[in-house]
Amino acid sequence: MSTYSLTDETSIDVLIFWIESADGSISFAEQSAVKRVLENMKYDLSTYHKTLSHLGSMSTENLHTIVDEALTHIKSNFSDEGKQLVYSLLDSIAHCDAKISDTEQKKLNRIKSELGV
Repeated sequence: MSTYSLTDETSIDVLIFWIESADGSISFAEQSAVKRVLENMKYDLSTYHKTLSHLGSMSTENLHTIVDEALTHIKSNFSDEGKQLVYSLLDSIAHCDAKISDTEQKKLNRIKSELGV
């Protein structure tokens, strides 16, 4: 179990970070897409930035744990429509730079399977 407290918003933030950093870096296109998506959803960007700061200091093992916990939180607390919305926003972030890496696709496939969308 991680030491990071997950809410609906921070669970989404964790998955966003996991997708956008799949290739080892976060591109400007990905940053812009995240900002646009979160603003459209009326999410607090300061919470997103705090979550990113926390995740950036985690070991790979701890990151895997918190990703698992975020998926569990979303599965338990979101409606089917909410799960589909989360998957759609992650998919749009992964595709924002006109290419999707194999790692991003594998992560999206896992999210899709875990959330049952």
